[in-house]
Amino acid sequence: MKKFGTFLLLSSFGAALFAAPLLEGTCDKDALSYKIGEKITFSVKLSDGGKPVKGMKLKYNMRGDDGKSFGGLAPSDAPLEVQTSLDKPGFVHLFVEVADESGNPIKNFCRQYNGGAAAAFDEIKPATSEPPDFDSYWQKRVSEYFSAPIKGDLERVYQDPKGNKYPENYEVYKFSIATIGDPARGYITFPKGAKEKSLKIKANFQGYGWAPPSVAIYPDAIGLSLCSHSIDVDKQKEYYEDLKRGKLKGFAWEKELASPKDSYFDGMLMRDLCAIRYAKSLPQWDGKNLEISGGSMGAFQSFAMGALDKNATKLTVYVPWMADISGKKIGRLGGWLPDPLPNRLYFDTINFAKRIKCPIYIRAGLGDYVCPPSGEAALYNSISAPVTIDFVQDATHGFPPHKTAEYRRQKNQN
Repeated sequence: MKKFGTFLLLSSFGAALFAAPLLEGTCDKDALSYKIGEKITFSVKLSDGGKPVKGMKLKYNMRGDDGKSFGGLAPSDAPLEVQTSLDKPGFVHLFVEVADESGNPIKNFCRQYNGGAAAAFDEIKPATSEPPDFDSYWQKRVSEYFSAPIKGDLERVYQDPKGNKYPENYEVYKFSIATIGDPARGYITFPKGAKEKSLKIKANFQGYGWAPPSVAIYPDAIGLSLCSHSIDVDKQKEYYEDLKRGKLKGFAWEKELASPKDSYFDGMLMRDLCAIRYAKSLPQWDGKNLEISGGSMGAFQSFAMGALDKNATKLTVYVPWMADISGKKIGRLGGWLPDPLPNRLYFDTINFAKRIKCPIYIRAGLGDYVCPPSGEAALYNSISAPVTIDFVQDATHGFPPHKTAEYRRQKNQN
């Protein structure tokens, strides 16, 4: 089974596969525990097989959500120490790479280091307030879709597009669910012969991209793999490359939004909701358990479904996208995020997260500047449900292949 989140989990355990120079670093205490004005000290070393690599240069840049930045060049013979502090609640980001004597980065020498730490973690809040009619907008949209009959067109499939056969003891279907707007598409699976009301639902959402979802198979669940787009899910690679260059190029990055309905995300979330609604109509569903997961844009969709579908019982998400999209406007370090247009705030992950009641698990990177850690912290701090977040040191938008420090926060636990 392949899913976005699978890589994020498995990559943390691949250290034994790598025997190459490595930049390793951490800070002098729990990275989420600093106070405003307190000295933050990072130590980063270049090693190979545990032994120091000498004769190289380490080029570094330190920047923070308070606007301070500086950099330098240091020999690799001893661990690099970099000190800083924060003047307001937020994060710092330390970037280190191997360079030559002139400070020119040496490409492909080893993985770059991306470290981070926070000051006043609990005080990091969303940069702006939510739209005043957020609830009424979504209540109306959901009622519009749920007033329409949903017809599921299922086709049994026995192998993936590459010819690999699915296990014989599972039923695998690709689906097209017609409703208002474009149909929802993806895959749905369950164990062959499953009894009525015997299975939970596990719904999986994709990260940003153009490829179809992978089939997800579970012995104890209806597996729902949602396509982010209303496109065929079993075509060859060229079909998706054409979409990437054409119809889906730059999707959801509109320069203007006269209405939230004009956002690509609006149709995406409604398709997601209708696919879950269809899965809940299957006689095999136990009528109680709906577990939702995804990474990046898939995490954004997961939070939206957790808020809009009241049956959600558990969320497991990685590097959530679209959290605190206005952060850059108040000086926070930016990420790979569309402009915070007023009508795009209806899709800020934080505004969905505040409305979720079920337990949530989040895994995020302290060096992720696709989805900045300040946004992930503001997300966590806005949640009133039981929530756990693990921040991983030296993790960017994927997790490092070697063991690094992790920092956990939990709240609202039963």
